[in-house]
Order: sequence, then C-alpha cells, then structure tokens
Amino acid sequence: MIPIRPLAAGLAAMVAGFFACEAAAQVPRPKVGLVLGGGGARGGAHIGVLEVLEELRIPVDCVAGTSMGALVGGAYAAGIPPAHMREKIGATDWSTIFDDSAGREEVDLRHKQLDDRFFSALEFGVGAGGLRYREGAVAGQKIKLFFNSLVRSEAGDRNIEELTLPLTLIATDIGTGGRVAMRSGNLTSAMRASMSVPGVMAPIVREGKKLVDGGLVDNVPIQEVRDRCGAEAVIAINVGSPLSKPEEVGGLLSVVGQMVNLLTEQNVAASLKLLGPRDVYMRPELGDITAASFERQLDAAAIGRATALAHAEALRRYSVTPAEYELWRNRLQAATHTAGARIDEIQIGETRYVNRNTVREALAQKEGEPLDVAKLDKDLIRIYSGGDLQTIDYSVLTEREKRILKVTPVEKPLGPDYVRFGLNLYSDFRGDARYNVRALFRRSWLNSLGGEWLAAAQVGSDQRLATEIYQPIEPRQVWFVRAFIDGQNGIGALYSEGKRVAEYKTTSVSAAAETGLNLGVMGQVRLGWLERRTRAELETGDPILPEGDQRVGGALATLALDTYDYAFFPTRGYKVDAEVFEAERVSDGGQKYGRAELRLGGAWSIRDLILVGVAERGKATHGVLPISDLYSLGGPRRLSGFANGQMRGDDYAYGRLEAQYKLTKPIPLLGLQMIAGVQAEAGKMNRLVTEPQLAGWQQSFGVYLAANSAFGPFYLGYSDARNGKGRFYFFLGTP
Repeated sequence: MIPIRPLAAGLAAMVAGFFACEAAAQVPRPKVGLVLGGGGARGGAHIGVLEVLEELRIPVDCVAGTSMGALVGGAYAAGIPPAHMREKIGATDWSTIFDDSAGREEVDLRHKQLDDRFFSALEFGVGAGGLRYREGAVAGQKIKLFFNSLVRSEAGDRNIEELTLPLTLIATDIGTGGRVAMRSGNLTSAMRASMSVPGVMAPIVREGKKLVDGGLVDNVPIQEVRDRCGAEAVIAINVGSPLSKPEEVGGLLSVVGQMVNLLTEQNVAASLKLLGPRDVYMRPELGDITAASFERQLDAAAIGRATALAHAEALRRYSVTPAEYELWRNRLQAATHTAGARIDEIQIGETRYVNRNTVREALAQKEGEPLDVAKLDKDLIRIYSGGDLQTIDYSVLTEREKRILKVTPVEKPLGPDYVRFGLNLYSDFRGDARYNVRALFRRSWLNSLGGEWLAAAQVGSDQRLATEIYQPIEPRQVWFVRAFIDGQNGIGALYSEGKRVAEYKTTSVSAAAETGLNLGVMGQVRLGWLERRTRAELETGDPILPEGDQRVGGALATLALDTYDYAFFPTRGYKVDAEVFEAERVSDGGQKYGRAELRLGGAWSIRDLILVGVAERGKATHGVLPISDLYSLGGPRRLSGFANGQMRGDDYAYGRLEAQYKLTKPIPLLGLQMIAGVQAEAGKMNRLVTEPQLAGWQQSFGVYLAANSAFGPFYLGYSDARNGKGRFYFFLGTP
C-alpha cells in the first residue's frame, strides 16, 4: 500500500514548483540601459563588449555614450553591428585621419607653393576685432566623414529621435561649462560634438551652443539611462585613462592630460555611486593603450571582449531567447536603409563668399547615378583643403520620392582675409649665417570666380616686398590670369679659392603679367611677359663683377608639376620645374640673351627607407647672362660641402641622391617625425664667373638628422668635399 501522506506532500511540492516557475516566467525582463564611457582610443574596448552582448543575446532598451562611447553607442543605436564597426576601424588609416587635408598631392599647385613658404598652421583670420586663430588643432573634417560612413548616412539622413533605440550623447557647453544631453538632431554631428577635445578638435555648434567633449562633465552617464528609459539594470563600461603618477607628470602635455583626467575622474566617481546590485560595471585593464593609441583600437576591442566574458555570469541574467533577440535585432536594424540608390538632384548649401558653382564643379558625383561615397568623401576633403572652409558635409534627403544629395559648405569665421607667417634660419658655423622672417596677407574671393590678392613682406638677411593679383576666368578655375610686382634686396658673397673676397648688395624690382592653365592638382603652365630692373653695388672686397643698373624685358614661360606627398621629406611622387626666359629688351644697348632651366625630382619608399633623387640643368641658350640671372652652386642640398653660392656661372648641371630612414613614426596631430639621411651630390659649373679653379665635376657627401616641425623642416648635418671645406650646417624653416 502506498503511503498517502508522503505522496500528497510530493504532489503538493510539484504543484508549488510548477506555479513558481509559471510566476517566474511572468516576471518581465528588467529594462537594461547601456552606458559607454569616453576614453579616446581606449574606447575600442566597447566593440569587444558589444560582441559578447550579442553572443549572450542581451538586448538593451536605451544607450548613453560620451566621447568615444558616443561614437560606438551612436553607431550601435543606428543598427550597425559590432562586426561592421570592427571592420570599419580596421580599414581606416588612423595615422592620417586627424590631418584634415586631402594630402599634399591632392592640393592644387598654387596652394602648395604658398604652404611651402608660409606655414598653414600659423594662419590667422583678419577682421574688425583683429587677428583670430582657429579653435582647435584640427577641424575634424575627416572624422566627421568617417562618422557619416560608419552609420551609413549615404542611405539617408540619421536623426537621433528617429532611431529605434533611445539614445543620448553627452557634450559640454564650452560657454557655461554645463552638461548637454543630446537626444535629438543629426546623429553624426552629435557624435562629433561629444568627441571635441578642447584645443585638439574644433567645437561643434548645435542649437546655438558651442559644444566640446562630454567627458569633462559626465564621462560615464549612468543617470542618463535611468532617466531616458527607466533602466532598472545598467551595463556600464568605463574606459577612461587612469591618473598618472606624480613623477610621470613633467611636461606641458602631460600636465594638461592629467588635468583633464582629474576632471573626468571626479565626475566618474559621482556616477559610480549610482550603481546598484542589479547593475554590471566593467573597467577593462587596457594597460599601455592610451587615449591617443588609435592604431591599437582593435587590441582594445580584444581586451574589452575578455573583460565582458569574465562578467558573463552576471550578464546572462538579462539574456533572452534566440527568437526574442532576433526580433529585437531586426527591429534595431530596420532603420538602416539600403545604400547606393540613385541621386536625383544635387544641392549646394548657401555660402557668404565661396562660389557655390565652384563647389559643384569640384564634385564628380552626377545626378541620375548611384552615390559613390568614397569618391564623394575624397572630393569633399579636396574642396576643404582649398583653405576657405571650416567644414563641408553632406546629407541624403528624400522629398517626393526624389533622393537629394545636399552638400553644406561652412566658411571659416576667420575669413575671407588671412595672415600667415614663415621664417628660415641658417648657419654653417663658419661665419655664414642668415635669418629671415616673413608674413603673407591673403584676401580671398575678391569676386565670384575666386580672385585673390596677396601681399608679402620679409625682413632679415634678405628684404622683400611683393604683391600679386590672381584671377581665375571661369568657375572651374582652370584658366587664370596673374600679375605681380616683386622687390628684393640682399647681400651676396663672392668667393675665390674658397675664401670670401667680396660682398655685393643687389636690389631688384620685377613686374610680370601672365596667363596660365591649371593642370588639375598636378601643376600649372604659365606664359607671360617679365620686366625687371636690377642694381648691383659692391659693399666690401674686390670688384669681381661690374656694378650698375640694368633693365630687361622679355617673354617668360614656366611649367611646374608637383605630386610629392610632402614638400620637404617626400616619400613618393615626382616634381618637375621648367623655365625659359627670352630677354627681348636689354637696357643701354646690352646684348639680348636667353636662359633655360629644368629641375627634376622623384621619391620612392620601401617601408621606412626613402630614396630621393634630384637632377638639374640650366644654361644660357644664347648671349651672356647678367648678374641677376647667373646660376649658383654651393650650400645645403646644392653641393653641401661648399659655401652658399660659392660657384656662379651661366651653365650648370647638378644631381643628388639621398637615402633617408624614419627614426620615429609621425606623432598624431603634430605630424612630427625624425629621420636620418645620407646624401651624395655632384655638380658642374661651366663658364665660371667665380672660383675658376673649381671647373669640372665636384662631389660632396654628407649625413644629417632632420625632422618636420611646427616651423618647417629642421636639418642638422655635416658635409665634406674634396675641393671644399668640411662643414656642419643648421637649417630651420622654409626656403
């Protein structure tokens, strides 16, 4: 006989268990808020965490992010899976993304020549309030276009309030220091605003507020998800940089970095007090990955993944069934439209002075064709590199079944009048020392075709005053006319048997009118007439050359091609300069003459090894060259084992071969890089006016250390020559 009481007890327990399970099944899943903190490149760890959340099937109900967390969180809320983020970050060249320019090889020749003599980094706007400088080391143009590509803005404009998943991105009002929670408006501009590190990236203006990095006020915005969607459980990831030890804080940059980290840690500490027992908090141990280690973001992602897996048990509490997660994922990605559709119309936003037709002509995109995002980004960066715009962006809109590409150029608040500065310093430690400081005033967009007026001045060892009018004659700016006046005054040394025996003061005033053709971004062809008056006077020493005035006038033709990626330390590309001058009129019955010169250069790279070759040839085609037109050899990179201009004559040949090795990688934002180089040079001056004993080929060999700097290229080298004197030399600045 079966005992009644134990059986009844067992049945009661089974029933109670069944109803307990049924009751548990009815308990709703708590709302989960995802919080992604700021930390620069360390924010790559967020991608690894998101991958684990996907594998564990954990949906979230809202997202809040700051700085790099705004980038990853914004993309995630827009339906971009972590795998795509990983792929996009891995395919991006992070060494150049903070350089807003298109690269030197994509800038037109006119701007290359200005940049080579006057530092673009030292450009000021000129207005009623005086000089104004830019608001950040970089404008963030490439970063913004990267955001567009990441969230697939080409498929349609993305606004925060239209996303399926509630999203808040945090920024700081630089005017008040207040916290700004961005819950609506353009998604990518909010992402960009949240990442605007003060002084590094220019602020973003949204709704009348000038916004910078949100990490200053709320780097791990836990309270935001409580408010945004009533999150009952929070998954928070903190990737902020740890404070440096006192002995590690020594230089200016480290002091500024520590100050920012102190402000960040204070608001993070306040946020962490809001965490409860249902919340999951992670702080990946990122070691030596710094906020600036953008090339190591995928390393950070791997560490973030490992950290999330270590918290897997705590995270599984918020898992759902495969069917439920698939439904959530499909709903999240529903807002991701199909890209590549046809563009029916292209609109250019309003501008104050930049010609909208010129902007349109610079875009390869055609109406009636699918949008090519890669080509569009390249075109926008090239337009931005012209120097007139603070930003240029795009959006894709749909109006009455028409897809409209709207390009929005925003002109610099500094412009259209600018001032730039430049300098050069030189010494051979043997008594030959030179210094020059120069300034350039540029008034751009004199008219709708893009006319410019330049005025330049230089003081120091050589004085100079120049002015120029440059006028394109059609919107594409292919054809142009140019007129200039250039006055120069300097003292040149003459040598005999290696000794300085005389110094001549030379004053010249040149005026020219030219017409020309821009060959895309590669170069220019110009043809015109040049008038020049030159006066030479003996200052000290022996009268080796005649004194007096001379006036010449003649036809001038030039061809210039330049595809170097860097002006002074090219790693690839070529350069061609050709000039022909025919003096049709010479004062005081002087003999007509002609001169022609050709200079060729090329650069090739094999990883960190760079080879640079130069070949030059110049000669008098007929007649005798006056003093002002003589060629010279000697000085750094012109037979470095000889003094500056030691050999002068009217027929020369010269060649140089250099091997350079990169000692350091470019420093982000600064672009500073150290190189070591060796060079071999050979030159020959025929029909020597000075140093007749140096007839025939002369050789020079040298070594040097060099670097890019905020003030132009820096060289410290030593060269020697069999018929010269071994000499050290130092150079800083632009030619």
